Amino acid sequence: MNIWTALNLDIVYIVVWVVIFFVAVLIEALEPQLVSIWFAGGALLALLVASVFNAGIIAQALTFIFATGGLLYLTKPIVKKVIKGRTIATNADALIGKEILVETTFSLRTSGKGRIGDVMWTLVTQEDATFKQGDYVLIKKIEGNKLLVTKKEG
Repeated sequence: MNIWTALNLDIVYIVVWVVIFFVAVLIEALEPQLVSIWFAGGALLALLVASVFNAGIIAQALTFIFATGGLLYLTKPIVKKVIKGRTIATNADALIGKEILVETTFSLRTSGKGRIGDVMWTLVTQEDATFKQGDYVLIKKIEGNKLLVTKKEG
């Protein structure tokens, strides 16, 4: 006698969805990032389809796939906002908004040099002003290997 015929398939499907749900929730609980919550939601909906509506395995699987995909799609904007809010500028991006000491005089039509730590940068501006050696300027933007700077207020 085959095990599948000995057990009622409806109960087997329900047990499978319950196991998938609990495994997904356990993985989610053990990981600090969102990694499996969508699968738990999909398994819960597939479990509902299996137990309440007594639907076949195809309907259950399609419910799981579409529910998981839908939940993933719906949480994408929320996750993007959270991640964007937590982004910490690193490397060169961390320089934006900081001061740099001008080492070579420059103006709108010429470039100058400035140093932060051990790194020498080429400085450019969009302002019609002259920046003299010894001035401190603010880094506004990074354009390739050049820093776009502006006059420091005050």
